[in-house]
Amino acid sequence: MGDYWDDEPEKRTLGIRDRQIVYRNAKGRCQNPTCKKKIEFDEMEVGHRKAYSRGGSISVKTALCLCHRCNKLQGPDSWSTFLKKEGIQDSSSDNKRMLKTLSIPQLKFLAKKKYVKVKGRTYDEFWGTSTSSPTKMQYVNKLANVVSKKDIESVLKGNASN
Repeated sequence: MGDYWDDEPEKRTLGIRDRQIVYRNAKGRCQNPTCKKKIEFDEMEVGHRKAYSRGGSISVKTALCLCHRCNKLQGPDSWSTFLKKEGIQDSSSDNKRMLKTLSIPQLKFLAKKKYVKVKGRTYDEFWGTSTSSPTKMQYVNKLANVVSKKDIESVLKGNASN
């Protein structure tokens, strides 16, 4: 968050180019799976995966193309909470639940298989910087939207046969 004395204002919305990218990626439709209404670019409202007011970031990666109705229905809820209210199970939530049952070596295997780089935390210290190993949750969060249930099950079965 910006301080009072910061010269640059906080970015709380997407620019026109980023909005165009979000709209194009959504193929001009509301991204709520229960709606999928065709919308014009000037009708599009930019939704969020996690509200800015709750620590979410504003970027093309986290933005959603929504119609007015769906954006109002979502309100400050996270995308997964909104989907649950709509009666839809968010696949990344299922994946996270399954990934949490894996060991770190299994998660490392999946990350390598899917070409996902997971970095640990970097700490600035008096004599330089140091990096810790990635935590299990860092692997889970990075992999949740990349892997399929089939990928996770294959790792589980592979481990059961050893």
